[in-house]
Amino acid sequence: MLSQLRQIVEQFGEANTLPDAMNLLVQQTKATMNLDCCSIFITNKETKKLTLMASEGLASQVVGATHFNFDEGIVGLVYQKGEPINLANVSEHPQFKYLPSSNEELFNSFLGTPIIHKRQVLGVLVAQQSSPRLFDKLEESFLVTLAVHLGSVLSNTILDLPDKKIKKNRSIQLQGSPASPGICINKAHVLQTHLLLSDIEIEVTDQADHEMKLFNNAVQMCADEFSNVSITLKEKVSQDAFMLFDVYGHLLKDKALLAAVEGQIFQHNLTAKSAIKKVAEGYIKQFESMNDPYLKERAVEVRDVGQRLLYHLSNRNEEKQHFPDPLILVAEEVTISMLAMIPAEKLKGIVSVRGGLSSHVAILSRALGIPAVLGAPLRLKNIHYKNIIIDGYAGTIIVEPEHTLVSQYQVLLDEENELKELVDLGANQAAMTKDGCEVEVLLNTGLNINSDVFNEQHFSGIGLYRSELPFMLSNAFPTEQQQANTYRRVFEQCKNLPVTMRTLDIGGDKQLTYFPINEENPFLGWRGIRLTLDHPDIFLVQIRAMLRASIDTQNLRIMLPMVSSVGEVEEAKRLIIQAWQEICVEQEFSSEQFPLPDIGVMIEVPSAIFIIDQLAPLVDFFSIGSNDLTQYLLAVDRNNSRVADLFDSYHPAVLQAMQLILQQSQKNNVEVSICGELAGDPIGVLILLGLGYRKLSMNAFNMNKVKYLLNNVTISELEACTKVALNAHDGAFIKQTFVDYLDEKGLGGFVRAGNK
Repeated sequence: MLSQLRQIVEQFGEANTLPDAMNLLVQQTKATMNLDCCSIFITNKETKKLTLMASEGLASQVVGATHFNFDEGIVGLVYQKGEPINLANVSEHPQFKYLPSSNEELFNSFLGTPIIHKRQVLGVLVAQQSSPRLFDKLEESFLVTLAVHLGSVLSNTILDLPDKKIKKNRSIQLQGSPASPGICINKAHVLQTHLLLSDIEIEVTDQADHEMKLFNNAVQMCADEFSNVSITLKEKVSQDAFMLFDVYGHLLKDKALLAAVEGQIFQHNLTAKSAIKKVAEGYIKQFESMNDPYLKERAVEVRDVGQRLLYHLSNRNEEKQHFPDPLILVAEEVTISMLAMIPAEKLKGIVSVRGGLSSHVAILSRALGIPAVLGAPLRLKNIHYKNIIIDGYAGTIIVEPEHTLVSQYQVLLDEENELKELVDLGANQAAMTKDGCEVEVLLNTGLNINSDVFNEQHFSGIGLYRSELPFMLSNAFPTEQQQANTYRRVFEQCKNLPVTMRTLDIGGDKQLTYFPINEENPFLGWRGIRLTLDHPDIFLVQIRAMLRASIDTQNLRIMLPMVSSVGEVEEAKRLIIQAWQEICVEQEFSSEQFPLPDIGVMIEVPSAIFIIDQLAPLVDFFSIGSNDLTQYLLAVDRNNSRVADLFDSYHPAVLQAMQLILQQSQKNNVEVSICGELAGDPIGVLILLGLGYRKLSMNAFNMNKVKYLLNNVTISELEACTKVALNAHDGAFIKQTFVDYLDEKGLGGFVRAGNK
């Protein structure tokens, strides 16, 4: 039955309309299980009823017109219990409710199973037969398995449920995942990929030279397109976000990829389109088969670039698209090439049916400050050019909002803009609380620092320089000189400030195309300091490059990632001292002229928390990577959509760990800071200040917000809130404690729409 089950689920997901999908489902399930009747009821949260959406066996007139309350009938009992109910004579059950004119009296046996996704009952699937008998274990297992698969499919579907009490023109509210905060009210502009790789038929040619010329022209047009967008966005986003466009540029220059296409054209006599299809699909298949989320994202990049090349090969670039001003971009999967098509000043919001919080579009939307909702359960053909509201704080989408809703959200949008203006006005204020407590605000960055950020924002130094980014933009391991040139620019830009450089941290969600690591569980695998200690050649070259680059400024601090044992720090420190001594000899420096830089450890592996006493004598500082620490403490991969909602930065265990790290660091008189996302999160900042942290490192986008918050809160009040939070049983209560505090201060706009 397994192949039949897969076929039923696939056809359900591919149906053009929801009624078609439901009818196919009951027809095929009835045939597969040899039933006399199969029906599906769907949960309608607005009316709090279960609606009969399709049936193969019951009278057609009751379909769409039958509604059970959640506590009514056997179907309601399945909903309430959240488990299958198997009855030989359904009419004898005390909760049985007869449906007049339904032909229900023809059926005695009943098997109903809930359709559940993420603890929510989305509906009930029912199997019935005329003979009075219990369904056997195999039949029950099949129906339950089918319902489990349906849960994930239904969760991504708009359920347009019939109910005479609801106005036909009502607005529809949908729930996705919040990817970038903000409110946007505008018309949806749906972009479809003009030509898919799957649309291309394999064709041969006897004009290989001509096809190669066409391919080269398409590559150049693509490169120019991405380059133009890069120039436009360069002054608007951080280098980290800007790097995403460089990734596309590197793909278009990738020698292996270009050579593979050339080989298909000249050796296999394929047309340019066919060659692109063949090569791109090969790369995509490789990347998609990998467990690592970063490498899976590479599959999206290759598909996007391949389909953009097809676009230019088809001369579609002559079709000038008209984009209304302004718009919300909506697509099955929003890609970088789509963003390249739309003038930056017209793009006001993003909605994508597919995509996760770590996708390129999510990262870029946050960097641009554009509201974005991903994982949206949309049918694209039903939304084009319709008015929609997106709430990037809550992940909500409202289609065809009523006038009163538009007015309410417009007020929230006006308040949000007022708050942004206030935040920007306070950009040059000192990072100090209302009661005079100074806080060091540091910058997380990679590559070079945006000069505008450096000139306009006051910060205390670089708390985290991600040294892996230059490696990720190279086609091979960069040489010592290449690394030194890159690092020197950063040291010179911040010559009067400390720069904390994290040593190469690849593995997990950060991979190098020229040094792929394919592991069953990459986040618990060969990454960070584990990898570089196994390759001292790579480690020593990088350390020497850092040291050489800092000779003139001497503002380098070295930080070791993914440390889980004392031995790792001892070995890394031995190699750092070796490299330092080599530089001193080469440059004829004494240790007084060129002192050994401070060496620190990232606390992101739970084991490191409990060996701080042993680590303290070896290091000069600790820095907490709250993202990975939270992930490892809670055993939750936040890139896994099935458990991402369990990733909770305010979990009591996270707070307890933060408190313990601070206490142990202070006892050993070792400086400690936070460089994870918690440091730039409004509620996270309040928690950390209440715990006693005074060094926070964050992305440039969050700096002004954090400083504004600091200027409007007091340490004594935050300590009182944190005391309550440390005794809490769950993250929701902890979050609400600080939301209430922000509301009291008139600062609620930092965590939701509006400013009241």
